[in-house]
Amino acid sequence: MSQYIKETILTGELKPGDRIVESRLAQELGVSQAPVREALRELEFSGLVEQKPFSGTYVKQVTVKEIRQFYEVRAALERLGAECAAQRMNKEQYQELAMTMFSMEEAARDHDLSEYIKCDARFHDQIVAAASNDLLSRLWEQCNIRSWLHVGTSLTGRDLPELASRHRRIFEALRSKDLEQLRAAIDAHLNDLLKMMEENQGEKPAAESI
Repeated sequence: MSQYIKETILTGELKPGDRIVESRLAQELGVSQAPVREALRELEFSGLVEQKPFSGTYVKQVTVKEIRQFYEVRAALERLGAECAAQRMNKEQYQELAMTMFSMEEAARDHDLSEYIKCDARFHDQIVAAASNDLLSRLWEQCNIRSWLHVGTSLTGRDLPELASRHRRIFEALRSKDLEQLRAAIDAHLNDLLKMMEENQGEKPAAESI
């Protein structure tokens, strides 16, 4: 249920500010309101919807400030994951990561936003998974990266091929096992995205980087 509602948000069928009426959605899906209500609680926890007192549930309008806070946490987790992954990844894992990167670039050329987001999320997920740290993997999963990627990508205002090409620096740094270069690549990747969002939204860039 939560996955269905999430997809309607990520594909743009439900837009920021739209009200989600539990009874109407339950009727459309042929279920009771209880599973719909539970699904909305899950989505509120992940930051996709918000409950407004005496008003109802709405698709959340995420701000650049909120995304910046998310990226601060994501950067710390991803740096740790990438450093561990660089020391543990095998040839097969590098090949799988390369295939994901190529698929992302192909989706970008086709202007397929949905497929691009899936590949982008999978690229970063594969890096963290290669760290082989169960606690890190659980914390990373809680970040709900795909949802935030969809919002962030839309807010940059940049073409998908440009965004896709920026992942090659991370890939090359991983393959070289140069940890200093790897940390710099991840920081640059996230800081540049934030700068793009702030410029596109007409906000003053943050004084400090991630």
